[in-house]
Amino acid sequence: MEITIRPGIEADAPAISGLIIGLSHFYIADPASPDAQDFLATLAPEAVSARITAPNFRHYVAMDDTQLCGFAAVRDGSHLYHLFVRSDLHGRGLARALWLRILADLEGVERFTVNSSLFAVPVYERLGFVATAAPQTDAVPAFVSMAYRRGS
Repeated sequence: MEITIRPGIEADAPAISGLIIGLSHFYIADPASPDAQDFLATLAPEAVSARITAPNFRHYVAMDDTQLCGFAAVRDGSHLYHLFVRSDLHGRGLARALWLRILADLEGVERFTVNSSLFAVPVYERLGFVATAAPQTDAVPAFVSMAYRRGS
């Protein structure tokens, strides 16, 4: 299977939304809670579409011949807002490929941040991110603030 990475477009919003919401069991402990419902609403196709067209976001999609395999978004040029890979493709280097594309496109940026779900912390550590604060377990979803510095 050959995967290509390209800029995300507004027409990708439903597939991106479906991917992220479909993986919510990895990052939301109680999806029925009101806080989780509020958060999940920010992942609806309309919300994703609004971010895709927003000037302060860059979106990347990884596609095989027929469907979305992964997705990444950067906000304000240095905050990794989302990085998701289909669960059947975990551990195959797709997150790294998306990350390397971001680094290549934003070569002048020295420092990136991310709010990693607790599940994804090991992935971000393998990509070179380090925790900058204790886990925020009262948030929905719970997260760890992390940073990446080129050359570190």
